[in-house]
Amino acid sequence: MTKAGRYRGFDPDGIAESEADYFGYCPVCGAYIDTRDLDQVLAHVHDAEIEIGEGPEPPPREGAVQ
Repeated sequence: MTKAGRYRGFDPDGIAESEADYFGYCPVCGAYIDTRDLDQVLAHVHDAEIEIGEGPEPPPREGAVQ
């Protein structure tokens, strides 16, 4: 069995070792998706609640107009 088959597109080490590591199955509908494509990932949220957090303000860039 391939690594992608065991982990269903999720690499617990955080490092993809092959192209197959980027693909997985949606846990709700079972569709095969490319986890690098945000459109595909968001299409398979299936009415789940998404937590959006706010972090600290990024530092100003040099030469930026304020």
